[in-house]
Order: sequence, then structure tokens, then C-alpha cells
Amino acid sequence: MEDPETVTDKDLLLSTCTALGGYEEVETPDGKIEYKYAVGDEALDLKRFIRYGTREPEKSTLFILAEFNLIEKDLVPLILTHANQDSAIAERFVLACVELIVPMTWPLDKDNEEERPIYSRMLEYHRQYKLALLAPNVLEAIVHLVFRPLSVPFRERSERDQTVIRLVLYLLRNLTAIPDLRVSPSATGDMLRMATMQERLLIRFCESPIMELLLTMASSSMDADSAEFNVMVLEIVHNILQHVNPKDVFLGDINKKADNANQTSKLSLLLEEENDRKRVKSRKEPTRHNRFGGSFTLQGWDGSRYVVHNPKAIYSSTNQLIDEKKKPDRRGQKRKERDEIGEYVAYRDSQALIYMKRMAQSFLESCFNDIEREDKKIMEKDHLRLYFTMKWFLEYLAYEHAAYHSAKERKEKEKQTDIESSSELFLPPRADVRTAADTSQAISTDIEKTDEPLPFDYDLVASAMDLRTFLLCLRRLRVSLEDKLWLDVQVGADCFKQMLLTLTAMASSPHEEYRQLADYIQGNIYHEQSTFDLFIDLIKRYRNQSLGYLLAVVQLTHVLLKMLEKFSKKQQVMFVRKKKSKLRKEKADEDTAQGDSESDEESAEERRERQIAYREHVFKFESLEAKYATTDVVRIYCSLLENYSTLKPEILICITTLFHRIMVKRKVEHPFFKLPVLDLFNRILSEYHYLPKSPAMSQLVQFIRYSVRQFFKRANEYPLLFVEALFKTTAVTNHLDQGDIDDKADESSDEEENNPSPPRQDQPGVPSAGADLPEELPEDFMFMD
Repeated sequence: MEDPETVTDKDLLLSTCTALGGYEEVETPDGKIEYKYAVGDEALDLKRFIRYGTREPEKSTLFILAEFNLIEKDLVPLILTHANQDSAIAERFVLACVELIVPMTWPLDKDNEEERPIYSRMLEYHRQYKLALLAPNVLEAIVHLVFRPLSVPFRERSERDQTVIRLVLYLLRNLTAIPDLRVSPSATGDMLRMATMQERLLIRFCESPIMELLLTMASSSMDADSAEFNVMVLEIVHNILQHVNPKDVFLGDINKKADNANQTSKLSLLLEEENDRKRVKSRKEPTRHNRFGGSFTLQGWDGSRYVVHNPKAIYSSTNQLIDEKKKPDRRGQKRKERDEIGEYVAYRDSQALIYMKRMAQSFLESCFNDIEREDKKIMEKDHLRLYFTMKWFLEYLAYEHAAYHSAKERKEKEKQTDIESSSELFLPPRADVRTAADTSQAISTDIEKTDEPLPFDYDLVASAMDLRTFLLCLRRLRVSLEDKLWLDVQVGADCFKQMLLTLTAMASSPHEEYRQLADYIQGNIYHEQSTFDLFIDLIKRYRNQSLGYLLAVVQLTHVLLKMLEKFSKKQQVMFVRKKKSKLRKEKADEDTAQGDSESDEESAEERRERQIAYREHVFKFESLEAKYATTDVVRIYCSLLENYSTLKPEILICITTLFHRIMVKRKVEHPFFKLPVLDLFNRILSEYHYLPKSPAMSQLVQFIRYSVRQFFKRANEYPLLFVEALFKTTAVTNHLDQGDIDDKADESSDEEENNPSPPRQDQPGVPSAGADLPEELPEDFMFMD
């Protein structure tokens, strides 16, 4: 039985909603009867009830309005009635509806303890609201409200004009923040419509002036008239980009041109992946007749008997048969966090992807340099949205550049082929005779003259390719790591990785200014030892974070080590600055009184700054590599490698490359001589023939075989290694670190720091079995399929 107070509130709200109006029969001039919405004679103040309801933890008022279906039955028809009327009264009606819709669609925070119990139920109503507001001409009538206030100069705008703009942006933010419903293809029609609302909303944005309005406000975010709305526009753009891959957006129009072929290739890939999974699964599952194929009894040392119904028992070992029946003990183990990025794809329609690509290109051309902003009013979640948006557009820019260079190389090959196959006779001028080198140089010069300019140059992302932005991203990574904001750390690591990849592309650019800027930024971000310590902490702090966090950190580590190795080889001498705390030495007795009097005048902060000393040391890349050669790093990488059957080839390359750096280059072998690592390697080798074939998987298996051979080779020399493999750490494994670099080498004398000698080259003698492993990846490894 309902609470009497709730029944009273419900009756009061019902009478208020009824007073708004309703459908009436209206006769048209041709004699037909139509139902049109008519405004009521009296409407009480619904805003007052909604304002009161939003302050309640239970949100009972909002639930009652949702049960009455206020938006679909009253507000949407009221907006459509005044949509085509250009009058002040019609504008007031639409604005009044927007003032009601905005608090009713306000997004809830599922991490908030007060809003968590009602999150799922309210989200269902929000989806119904979003579906109702996607009716034709509704969003167009709402966005028409901001045209007049925006046409007024900023200094002449009233408070009402600013409020109207803010309300419309809030409504757009609320709609883009409502996630789609995840359903199966066999769901009902209404549920399927709720599963594609986001792409329908994007199409409506692009076919109406809404997307143009958002891009215009984003491009003028540094101006005073738009500075107030920066955060809202950034949040809207983030919500649009959140559930789509830049690669899918870039290939959107390409896939539409060859839709049938693309669909066929996708289906074939899906079938191939399914067959691979079935093949691996069939090796462990019993078949229909396995129970009757043989029964075997195992007798234990205490006389107990164990019956096995499996034909494999005739040739399998006893330990293997018993271990297959064991269940893992999960007591005391925490669950890993759920991946919140890339959970599902919101845009599958080719038309929506084409619109998204146009939006991305327009954003790069006119808006990207204006999204970077440091303001006191920016909240914690705004940093996440900023770096996610920056990473998304930088990755899309990389695809544009890759396509441009691919087309350029194809044109050069075609032109070179045409010239070589042409029957035209090229006569040298006058009596001079050109050599073949001169002819090829002339051809290449002619090709360069006919080249088209880069469609999206690096000036469009100048705000991201700035030293200040790199330092801000590093600072945000450090703060998020200290506060244990793992999602922020994941987004920051992804963004910084993409910034480094863009910096790599700039370093190989034919333009001198881009190369100089890339060297300048790398020289500054590599100057602090704390930066390298931060990246090592990102790996060592991994416990129960999501798989996406681990993938982001592994890829960032790979890109950083690859770029740093290349940059350090390019520089003859490279310095890093370290921060050290030094104890002040006691002075002689005659100077003690004078020192105490001076210290009393100093503040605590000045005293601390005097104790901290910065010293520059000669950077050695081998020392940094040695810091990754630990058991913890190998254990964390192996936890990612547990998903070897589903990992992408570029992730396998990242893992194999770091393993190669540790075992072959640094000759640190004992982290791989542990029972969990060897068991993982054994499972990969046994299932190698059933796994998807790729060069990355072949290189990984090659490393595993080399590692296993080294283990048995060392075990023959040191039999206790079989015992040490059972323990996490031992006191006698240090003798295996033959190639480890002592960190004490960094503590060189002042004479060596002031007059450094060039870093010595790597010593020869790397084992031939490991020399075939990939020391470096191709520059475009992030774009491998």
C-alpha cells in the first residue's frame, strides 16, 4: 500500500500535468478530423515541483512525472505546436518546456552512494525521454532558441540570454550522456530503437544546425563570449566520441564504397575467429562418447581411489589427470575493475560514420587548438574528457597521415612505372649526357613538385604538440596515480602515448621546423629522472585495475622505450636531472652559534629547498632498461599475456620486445625462471598450432623457446634452480644477473659529469637465438590489423 503522502503528491502532480493541455479533435478545411495538441487554460508551476524533487535523494517527484509520461504526451507535442511559429509567445512556450526537460534528463552519477540505488530505474526513464525527443523537428525547435542570444554581442547580452544558451547546451549534454540499451538482434522493436539512439542523435545533429553550432562555439572557446560554455561543449564532444574507434570513423566512407566486399571480409574474419576458438575449446572438452571410451582407476598412496572417465588417461600423466579436475581457489582474490572505455560500439550505420568523419575533419581544422584550457572551474572529470578528446583526434590525425603517405607512395610507384615503360625517347639537352642518377633525381624532383600538400598538417594540433601540454599531461598522470584514479591514469597514458607517436611522426617530417620542435620537446621531457620513475610506477602499481589500464600502460612503455633509445643514440651525450635530499653537515663549534641564528630567520620552506639538491647525471639507456628487469614487471606482463589467444598482434609485439630487452639485451634471466612464467610459456607452446597465426605470435614463440632452452641450460649448471623456480624471490638468484647494469654507475663523480665521455656502444656477444627477436617495431605498428 502506498504512503498517503505519496498518493497526495501524485494527485497534485497529476492535476498539474493535466492542466498543461491535451489532444483535441480538430476539423481540417478538407473535412477530415485530426488530433492536435491544445494548450490548457491553466497550468500550475511544474518547475517548483521539479526543483523540489531534484533535491530529494529518492527523486520521487521525477519518478512520478516519468510514470505520467509527461515529456512524450505533453512537452513534445507542445514544442511541435509552436515549432514553426516565429513569435515571442511561441519562444516562451518552447523555453518553458526546455526548463522542465533539463532537470528531468539530468544525468545521474552511479558512483554516488545516494544516487546508486535509483540509477538503473532512472536510466530506463532517461532512455524513454531520449527516444521521445528524437521525434522530427523537436531538436530543431529547441536549438532555434539560441540563435537570437548568440547574435547579440557579448557585452550587450542580458542574463536571460546567457541562461537560454546554457539551458540548451545542458539539454544537448544530457541527451548525449544517455547510453544506448544493449540488446540482442532478436529483441523487440522498441528495444532495438533504444539500442541505436546515439547514432540517430548524431545524424540529427549533423543534418540540423546543431553540429555547426557546437563546432563554432568550440572554435571560439578562447573568446570571452564563449569562454563560459567551454566545459559544456567539451563534455558534449566527449560524449559523442566516447563509444567509437577513430579507425572505424576514418574507414567509414571507404567501407561504404565497397560495402558488400567489406561485409564479406568481416564475416569471414568472424567465422575464422570462431573456428579458432572452437578448435582450442575442443581440445579440453569431452566429446559425446568419451564417458564410454574408457574408465581408469588411480590409486593413491593412502589407498584412496580416483576414477577417471577419459580415454586420454591411458597415455596422460597422473598429475595432469588430477590437475584437470581441480578448480582454482579464488578466496581472497579481488575482482578486476570493469573496462569503462570501449565497452561497446555506438555507431554502426555507415551514414553516421560519414557524418562523424566530417565532424572530425572540421574539428581538426578549426577547433583542436582551442580545446586546451587550464581553469579553476574545471573539475576532475573534465580533465578526463579533455585528454580523451585530445587522444581521439590525434589518433584520427595519424590515420589521415598514414592514408596520405600510402597514396603518395602509390602515386610515385605508378609514375615511376609509367616512365620506365614509356616508349618516348628522352634526348639530353645539347651535347650533354645525363647519367642514370641524374635522370632519377630529375624524376623525383618532378614528383615532388606535383605532390599535393599534407591535408592536415601539424599546425592544426599545435596546442597538443607543445611542451607545456606534455608537462601538464605528465603532472595529471602523477596526480591521478597518487589519488588512485585508475580510469584517469588509463586515459592519460593513452593520450601521452598518442602524443609521443605524433612527436615521432614530426621527427621524421621533411620540414625542418617540425623536426626541431620534436627534438626540443623530447630533450625537455627526457631531462627529468622523475618522468622515467613515473612510467615505471605505472607498471608496478598494477593490482586489480582493468585490462584496459594494463594495455594502455604496456603500449606507453613500449613507445617510450623505443623513442628514448632512438633519441639517445642520436645524441652524443644526454643528461638527466635527479633530485636528492642531502643532510646538512655540522659545522665547527666556533660557527655553530652563527649558523643557529641564521637558521632561525629562515622559513621552513626555504630550509627544505636548501636541503634538496638537483644534480645532473649522464644518461645511460642501459640503466633505464635495467630498471624494468625485475620480477614484478615480468609478472605483470605475464598477467596480460594470459590472454594470449585474444591479444592483438601489436600488444604481443610490445610484450615480446620488453622480454627481449630484459633477457637478451640486459641478460637478466631469473625473472623468467619462475614456475608461473614457465607454466604460461608451456601452455602457449602446447596451443601454438591452434592459435591465430601472425608474425607477432611467431616472434613470441621464438622467444619462449629460447627462454626455455636457457632455463634447462642453467639448470644443468645449477641444479638448485629447479627448487628456486618454486619461490617468488630467493637470495641466491643474483648470480644469474650476468649482464645487469649496476645503478651505482649513475652516481659518477663531478669530474665525469662535467667532462663526460661518449656512451660506449653495446658489447657484442648477444646470443644468436635471441638476436632474431624484434628489437624495434615499424613506425606504424599501432595501425596494424
